[in-house]
Amino acid sequence: MAHRIYLYNYDQKSNQTFDTYLGEWNYEIPLLLYPLLAEGIKVEGVEFFSDKNQGIVQLRYFFNLLADTYQLHYKKAYYEPVNKMFEFLEALPYDTFVLNATDVFNMNEEKHKVQAREWLLEIQQKSKLYKKAVATRNLSLLDSLFSHTGYSSFLEILETDWIDYGLGYFEERAYKKAASTIFEEDGKFGLKDAKGTILAPAIYDDIFEEDDLYSISVIQKEALFGYLQSDGKEWIPPVYEDAFDVFDFAQEPLGEVKVNGKSGILKIYSNTWMVPAEYDAIERVAYGFLGVEKDGKFGVYSDENGLIIPVESESSYEYDYFPELFFTKQKGTSKRKYYTKEGNYLGDFLEGSIVKTSTCFWVKPNKFDKKGRLIDEKGNLIIDEADQLILIDHFETLAVRKDKNWQMYHTLKHQFLLENESIIKVKAQSNAGYKSNVFILKTQTGSGLFDADSESWLIAPQSEIQQIHYLENGFLSIQKNEGYQLFDFENGLSIQLYDYISNPLNYRTEEGLLFLYQDENMLRMNEDKSIHRVETSEYGTIYLDRYSFRGKDLEYFTSFYNRWKSQAGKNAEQFMEVGTVKKMAFDAKENQNYHEALRLFELSAQKDDMDSLVEIGLLLTDPEIESLFDPQKGIRYYEKAAQQNHPVAWNNIGALYHNGIGYSFNIKKAIQAYGKSAELGDEMALVNLGDLYYFGEHVLQDYNKALVFYQQAEKKYSYNYDKISEIYYQLRDYKNLLVYLKKDYDQSYSGIYYGIIYELGMGVKTDVKKAIKYFEQANAYSAYEYATQRLLHYYGEDPAFKNEKKFQKWRSFAEKHGFEID
Repeated sequence: MAHRIYLYNYDQKSNQTFDTYLGEWNYEIPLLLYPLLAEGIKVEGVEFFSDKNQGIVQLRYFFNLLADTYQLHYKKAYYEPVNKMFEFLEALPYDTFVLNATDVFNMNEEKHKVQAREWLLEIQQKSKLYKKAVATRNLSLLDSLFSHTGYSSFLEILETDWIDYGLGYFEERAYKKAASTIFEEDGKFGLKDAKGTILAPAIYDDIFEEDDLYSISVIQKEALFGYLQSDGKEWIPPVYEDAFDVFDFAQEPLGEVKVNGKSGILKIYSNTWMVPAEYDAIERVAYGFLGVEKDGKFGVYSDENGLIIPVESESSYEYDYFPELFFTKQKGTSKRKYYTKEGNYLGDFLEGSIVKTSTCFWVKPNKFDKKGRLIDEKGNLIIDEADQLILIDHFETLAVRKDKNWQMYHTLKHQFLLENESIIKVKAQSNAGYKSNVFILKTQTGSGLFDADSESWLIAPQSEIQQIHYLENGFLSIQKNEGYQLFDFENGLSIQLYDYISNPLNYRTEEGLLFLYQDENMLRMNEDKSIHRVETSEYGTIYLDRYSFRGKDLEYFTSFYNRWKSQAGKNAEQFMEVGTVKKMAFDAKENQNYHEALRLFELSAQKDDMDSLVEIGLLLTDPEIESLFDPQKGIRYYEKAAQQNHPVAWNNIGALYHNGIGYSFNIKKAIQAYGKSAELGDEMALVNLGDLYYFGEHVLQDYNKALVFYQQAEKKYSYNYDKISEIYYQLRDYKNLLVYLKKDYDQSYSGIYYGIIYELGMGVKTDVKKAIKYFEQANAYSAYEYATQRLLHYYGEDPAFKNEKKFQKWRSFAEKHGFEID
């Protein structure tokens, strides 16, 4: 069973609690809701109290950041559930949220109060992180929170179906009860809202649980029944001998009631009969349809057309959703009797052998019939002894193959088309050209394009047509011996011939509807269908995104690009935008093609890009790139960028002085360069300065100075929590140490510290059991000799924890890592 935490709405003055809990969650607070529950938070025992009104304010700030970041403000799927969530929270009557985590705390042997204090600290720390993200409009500050969630972003959480943009975290009963609740007075029941206003007076003997969709309850008064809305409106007065929960069918809710022992169906809002009260039993068969029984016979009612299948069958009706047919099973045969939703009898067929095709039905070949047949919506035969059917979604025209020839049947016109043509091959795609019922047909004359709706050839069959290809955005390319022509349904067939016609990149219309190639030119069709030449400066951008092309489109573009590049000469990229050249350079560097990266960075540097100067410096001063290593030349590039106050250039110059590469080792000049870089805003320079004083190499070790630099870097979102934790540990500042250990969301370094401080009682109460747990956690991420030795001590010698199996486990661990064993 999952361990849960529960959320309640509570009034601290009157000690009253809202009728039902607001939400229950596995193990921890959902990431979307931290801002809601952290305001003024305090803990009493195992319960956490926070300010409801201020929490709602903070949650609105956070959701506004989410909507800004992911561009959700005007998306109905987002704002409808989010608005509903905030309306619910605002409607809650009491000023305090209460979280109860007893169920989760029971998972651990540690005292509940201790766990509660630790969790309180975690909630407070995360709340600060959320507020910083909101203040800086930088959602990436919260990325570290996803490590153990299974999600990669807040958008992924928001769009998870059951979460429903946050509303799904709350109980449906709760946000309905916030609108109204049942109260009792003098033994009678009525309705009031969350703030105590009477919606329906206490005159009923009972008010039953309301339905989830319409918020309508069955009411009872003096042994008779009716229906009441949650806002207090009495739709059906209590006059029936029985009534059942409402359900959703037609344009209004329905309810089954009984009169003189017989069942009928009432339309609640209009208080009229949909099914008269004259049946022994009624059940829902499919949406909009009811199965009825009378005197042992069965029929089917439609919410629109009344009784569609007479009450005559010996067995009840079921519904098969895929052919959209009703059926009854028959005794002594595997066949079923099938009926349409209009009540037409189609015939007796095997289960799974009948398929709906627009207004017709295809009966597939089966063990009784080796050939297929097509019948209409009344069961009349259209064609039999057929071999194959081509059925395209949203097409009303079918292609049926019989005796090695294809026939075209229009289901709405109820007629065959092209009866005088010999059709050899048929090809079609659902909405491929934004027009239905259009087919590529190969006839004895040649290939063409046929519109079944207008019964006309859009492109007459021609022998010179090699192939017709479907493209995106409502186009087709017509491949002929001499080249390609473009076809669209608005303008027909182009006169112009092209060498090739391609789909757009990523199928994104803003990047063009199509690409077309002609001689040495690449052309783009814009959204208004105008065609313009693609500038050579754009070739690089397209090349970087080339894998968005598929198949022959990718092959043709790559060939075109390489041909252009060969003709343009060695530095063809000089014609491209600087950002494109840099991206190519970074790609080459990532692929360890360093000479190509250097060539490209030099091209972008020629366009006065200071970042490229720094990248050239990096390539030339990296000892591991032996083929390029020329630190003196690299320094010239760094110094040129540094003259323009490039912060990274100054930082890297500092690193060269620090490591004696290109410059003579000079720690004073290294510190000066790091300092200049830090003044210009580079966080790595701050880290490098922090590292100098942290490790104490070449300078006197000074934890306080290191701490200042690390915390300045932290303000620029460069985190060194592990080193800061070590500094506070060495300074015996256990209060701040605990703060930074809480920031180890991956639990990658905190285990060894927790183990030591709990074992020795350093800033916390001594707890050996907890220390052992943390020593094991530490070794799960790394290998610590001290942690291993302490585990061997406790499992091997301490009477309270002695465990031979665990002792042997950690002994093997120690031997594997070469640790000293006492």
